[in-house]
Amino acid sequence: MPKHPTPTPTPGQLVHDRRTHRTGIYMDTIGGRLYLRPVGGGIEWTTRPEYVSLTPPTR
Repeated sequence: MPKHPTPTPTPGQLVHDRRTHRTGIYMDTIGGRLYLRPVGGGIEWTTRPEYVSLTPPTR
């Protein structure tokens, strides 16, 4: 069991995928995988919920 519960984003919410170091827009969850689309459009990618932060990192 994870130490902290994994929050679920809402569709259209900006999230950060810590595994790929990419920020994207959350689209949906299917089969336990989160579907994210690049900001500005492009091909979706999938990631697991434990790699997603609801707040993108600040630079």
